[in-house]
Amino acid sequence: MLTLDDLQQPAPDVCMAILKARLHEVLTQGDLLRKDPSAEEALHDTRVAVRRTRVWLKLCSSLVDTPGKARRALRSFARESSPVRDLEVQEAWLAGLTLESGQRPGWQALRGRLADEHAARRAALLETLPEALDGAGRMLDRMRAKNAATGETFGGWMSERWMDAAEVYLADMHQLPEGLHPLRLVGKQLRYLLEPLASALEAKDVLRQLRLGQDALGRVNDASVLAAALPAHAAALLAGRFEEDIHFALERGEAPRWQRPAIWGGLRAVSQALIDEQHEALAGVHGWRLSAGDALAEGLQRIGVQLAGSSAFDGFGNPV
Repeated sequence: MLTLDDLQQPAPDVCMAILKARLHEVLTQGDLLRKDPSAEEALHDTRVAVRRTRVWLKLCSSLVDTPGKARRALRSFARESSPVRDLEVQEAWLAGLTLESGQRPGWQALRGRLADEHAARRAALLETLPEALDGAGRMLDRMRAKNAATGETFGGWMSERWMDAAEVYLADMHQLPEGLHPLRLVGKQLRYLLEPLASALEAKDVLRQLRLGQDALGRVNDASVLAAALPAHAAALLAGRFEEDIHFALERGEAPRWQRPAIWGGLRAVSQALIDEQHEALAGVHGWRLSAGDALAEGLQRIGVQLAGSSAFDGFGNPV
């Protein structure tokens, strides 16, 4: 997307160009979603486009002025999209489990509950789409550069922000498993910042490792989110079954017989599978850190040097 020559251009001009490209991506993907709300890929692509745009909006806030109401519209869409994405992942994980026949009633009941919540959340998300697209359009029309006379190049300006984020990322990486959530967020930021620069800086190897790290960290986060939600889901399902049993018993004029509901075995099996998933996900994070940690640290630092020196350095951060 960017070239080495762009690193020598005024920082506000390049930020404006990146933001315009990202906003056009939001409008393109959002329009596809608007035309076909049931398309899963369209929702995913719109969600990612909004996330990318918001990272650059935050980074460039001191250089580019955009309407506050429009930014809030994108934030609202992003906020509503997070639980939708979590439920999509949870449904897919549950669908991949292999259970015994006696465990399937509880598994199916849980899947049905998640599907209902997903449908409701998705409908609420789609209601925010028109305002988000309108906000993206207004930002394109009203975007203005600030501090245009500073004379700072994009490469020099970007290098400071890149190294600040990289320093936090590497510090958090050495604190694993503590600090896992902040590491995931900073890694996502670094990835989105690098995407338009990866080809010019010959840094696709670094981008690939950031993506692998994001996948590994995301798997841990996905398991944690489901583990936090599962007790409430299980309690609601079990309470519903007990309520049905009591109603049935009273209608027959009998005292309720407290028996373990048929869904119990499936819920217990899902819980055990989730514990195993958490262990495997953490093992995957440690494996990624051991295999890629040193090379990733070197790559992040190399990019900082390249940005600071721009075209005065080659693809490995060495002076020309």
